[in-house]
Amino acid sequence: MCTSFVARNHDVLIAMNFDNNGMPFSIKTKDQKQFVVLVDGGRGKCPSFGVNCDGTFINNLGVDSNGKGLYKRAKNVAHSSRLTGDVLAGVIPSDEISRYLERVEIVNGPDFSVHNMIADKHGNVWVVEPGRGVLYSPADESPLFVMTNFSLIDWKSSGRLKGDGIDRYETAQKLLDQTKNIDVPAAFEILEAVKQSGGEWQTAFSMVYSGNENTVYYCYNGDYKDIKQFTFAV
Repeated sequence: MCTSFVARNHDVLIAMNFDNNGMPFSIKTKDQKQFVVLVDGGRGKCPSFGVNCDGTFINNLGVDSNGKGLYKRAKNVAHSSRLTGDVLAGVIPSDEISRYLERVEIVNGPDFSVHNMIADKHGNVWVVEPGRGVLYSPADESPLFVMTNFSLIDWKSSGRLKGDGIDRYETAQKLLDQTKNIDVPAAFEILEAVKQSGGEWQTAFSMVYSGNENTVYYCYNGDYKDIKQFTFAV
């Protein structure tokens, strides 16, 4: 379905393929402080992934449900789409992410099962998996971090890879391990290697954010030769 990774070396690069099954989507850049991709999954347009001018990225990828983390409304509970929107809007500042996730339970939206990857400008990563918990990977833990569509928390606890996107995860991990001094073109080469072009889910949008340049590079439909860019206003 989708593939995302963070390369945290001389530059913090955050990359993602958005694999889509026909859902309408659009880019929102009217607010020069946010680059947001809105997706309509049947309940109206909601923020699905993006990055803000502070260099904080968040996405919203499908994952198999474990029967927990179901939608509910209660005090100190927020659904994943609200988390996505609040992070991108700066309602939850990057230096408050850990404290926020300690006091607020994140649940799925109605009829969805997802997990969120949050990455800040330093390369620190949080993976939020409703019903499973939060996985934190500090920037100095490793030079890279990859997430697709299987539960990383289940993998860490069981030692077994299980679920969708294992092949894409392993391909991205291998290429990242083999590539020294990853830059924007190299990141797109890795996205191209894991793109989906057949079946129900096809790569409809790809992006790479460069922290050093504070710029989002992106393209549509796996056309990695036609790269557009958006630079945040200082």
